[in-house]
Amino acid sequence: MKCTIENHNGRLRLRWLYQGKRYTMGCGVSDTPTGRALAKQKASRIELDIGAGYFDPTLLKYKPRILGKTATELTCPELFEQFTQAMKRDKALCPGSLERYKGCLSHLRRSLSIPAHQVTLTRAGNFASVLLESVCNRTAKEYLWMLKACWDWANGNYHLGSENPWSSQLQRIKPQPRQKTKPFTVAEVRAILAGFKGDRYYSHYADVVAFLFGVGCRPGEAFGLRWQHISDTFETCWIGESVSRGVRKSTKTGRARTILLSASIQEMLRSRFLAANPKPDDLVFPAPKGGPINDRLFNRRAWHTVLERCNIEYRKPYGMRHTAISHALANGAHHIQVAEQTGHDARVLYSSYAAVIEAKSVFVEFL
Repeated sequence: MKCTIENHNGRLRLRWLYQGKRYTMGCGVSDTPTGRALAKQKASRIELDIGAGYFDPTLLKYKPRILGKTATELTCPELFEQFTQAMKRDKALCPGSLERYKGCLSHLRRSLSIPAHQVTLTRAGNFASVLLESVCNRTAKEYLWMLKACWDWANGNYHLGSENPWSSQLQRIKPQPRQKTKPFTVAEVRAILAGFKGDRYYSHYADVVAFLFGVGCRPGEAFGLRWQHISDTFETCWIGESVSRGVRKSTKTGRARTILLSASIQEMLRSRFLAANPKPDDLVFPAPKGGPINDRLFNRRAWHTVLERCNIEYRKPYGMRHTAISHALANGAHHIQVAEQTGHDARVLYSSYAAVIEAKSVFVEFL
């Protein structure tokens, strides 16, 4: 295979055929003796790469490196910023996810502010070692996944090395095992509900806490619930949206479900409806000053305070969902029915809550 150099309106370009496809690429130089010499060098490089099996079909490898607004050569932090913006635009990242991207970016700025194409396996390994010294294994692996995805996304559009240097780093990190969340006992649930009802500052949240314990949905799903999602008889509610950091989006799985409500939850919702006379689009559980409940503020102020006053070991508000599911299964509910009501995959729920489903000792009684 041979690259042909030709004049096109006074500028030099290359033409060649590779695997049945015709390629044309401008050399970025005029048709002068110096320009011809540069074009020959570029043509020779393409011919050698094709012969050795290293040809880049995107042609980025052979194009001049561009600086400025349309830069193709970026530092690692700059490249990751571009990637973050693309993910924010294309995948509608929630504020919580963006915080994790920002965390990864801050580590890049501190430890790897070099051109992205200079990141070798050794440098990627050194960066991974620095990560492991400053964050837990789970977070380090999450950041490395982001970096691998970033380099895959940038391939063909920005100047990078021939291989993704982050792929091999993921294999060296084994996430630390985490103890499963301990569900609240019945006595603890009752104490928490009473604690919210009797608190002069946080009684506003008593009903949403009762709803979370009684329904087993995710906190963001309860915070985003509207009255139009509640049936006229208050017997069911539709869960298809969620609110996180004030941003409304789909549920975590992207699927909707309808939940059958208990008599006590029905009565609580009926009382709220009659007292508020709301519009269909109004939130069922708004924040004290209106708008959606801020999950961070709720956790940091109300939830922490009430658990501390009740002398109950702290668990995240998500523990209410875990508690509802655990007690439902321990009470004899079938795991498939529970999965349908809570939005779980049935197999995942079974494997995660197997100890609750089979809540008895497997050992033989010898004494």
